[in-house]
Amino acid sequence: MPKDFSRASSHEVTFEEAVTIVWPKLHDGELQSRIAAGLDCNGGRISEIKTGKRHPGSYQEAKRGGLI
Repeated sequence: MPKDFSRASSHEVTFEEAVTIVWPKLHDGELQSRIAAGLDCNGGRISEIKTGKRHPGSYQEAKRGGLI
């Protein structure tokens, strides 16, 4: 019987999560890989948030909200 390599897709990080979870953790110095693991997403998504490619404006929103 062939092995089943299908699995659920990783979590898609929302704008709200970028503001309330990702940016505060980045600001505190947490590793991108650990943030990604905690959110069950690819580490590249955290990098995209950090560079502004994904969820532009999330940094400013986190700052405005006093989260960082």
